[in-house]
Amino acid sequence: MQVAYGVTGSGKALIFLPGVFYHVQLAWQYPGLKEWMEGLAKRFRLIQIDPRGTGMSSRNVTDDHVREDYQCDLEAVIDRLKLDRFILFAASRGVDIAVDYCLAHAGKVEALLLGTSGRGGAPAVFETVPHQNWEVFLHLIVPRDRSHEAQRMVELSREASDARNFALRWRALGNDHGRGLSELSLPTLVMHAREYALTPVEEGMKVAQRCGAQLVVLDGSDPWGDSEQGLAAIEAFLADVLPEVDVEPTNADGLSPRELEVLALIAVAKSNPQIALELALSINTVQRHVSNILAKTGLANRTEAAVYARDRGIRN
Repeated sequence: MQVAYGVTGSGKALIFLPGVFYHVQLAWQYPGLKEWMEGLAKRFRLIQIDPRGTGMSSRNVTDDHVREDYQCDLEAVIDRLKLDRFILFAASRGVDIAVDYCLAHAGKVEALLLGTSGRGGAPAVFETVPHQNWEVFLHLIVPRDRSHEAQRMVELSREASDARNFALRWRALGNDHGRGLSELSLPTLVMHAREYALTPVEEGMKVAQRCGAQLVVLDGSDPWGDSEQGLAAIEAFLADVLPEVDVEPTNADGLSPRELEVLALIAVAKSNPQIALELALSINTVQRHVSNILAKTGLANRTEAAVYARDRGIRN
C-alpha cells in the first residue's frame, strides 16, 4: 500500500488530514480549499496526506480493510518524516481518524483542529446516493452558490476518489461519528461552516461539547468555511494554547499576522483589555504580543508603536 503525501512551507509541523474528496496536488486548485492550503503553507510546515483509496495513494483497497488501516497510513507518514510533535488538522470523516490517532498516541499531538462540515450529516446523501448514481452524488455535494464552478469541482472530485473506494471508506469508518471524542484531553478547536447545506451547525456544536473544545462557526457554504476567518481563528487559538508557535512573519520586522492585528489596535489607542475583547484573546496573550512587537521593532513604548503603525499604513 503506497501513501502519498506532500510537504510545503516551514515552521511548526501541521498535518492536514482530509475527508474523502482530496488529492495532494489538486487540492491547490479546488475552489474554496486552495485558499486554505495557501494560508496554512504560509504559516506552518504543511504536511498533506492522501489516505488510501484517495488522491495519489493506492486505490487497490481490499474489501476487508478496517478503520485501523487509516492509522497505519498516518503513522507511516509521521515515521517517514520523523515527527515528534505536531499540530493535527482534520476535516469531515478525517475527524474520526484524527481522534483515533490522538487517543492511541498521547503526547504526539500538541493541538487538534477539527472541521466538522461533511461529517455525520445528511446520511441519505452520503450513504445511499453514491451507490445509486455516482455522478449525481458528485453534483449534489457542490455548494449551492458555486454552481458556476460545479463542473470543475466535479472533475476534481473524480480525480480524488471513486464510487468503490468512497463506499469502502465510509463503511470502514462506520456510523459512530462520536467515538472517542469524550476521551480527548488536548487543546481542541472545532470549526464549522455556517451555510454548508449537508451538515447542520448542530453537528459542530455536538462535537465541541463532547470533547470540551472551543467552537468557531465560520461563514460560507463550502465544507471548509471562510478561509480568512478560519485561519484567524486558528492563529488566535494557537496563540493561547501554544504561545511558542509563531506563524510566518509578514513584514520586514518579522511581525506575525496576529502581532500586526494587535499593532493596528494600538495605533487607534486601544488598551490591552480592549484588544483582548476585540480579538477574543486573553489579556496575558495580548501583553505577550505587545512585548514581542516592541522587541522586534526596537520601539520603546506604545506611543512609538502607534506612530510606527500609522507611518506604515498598518490599519485595523
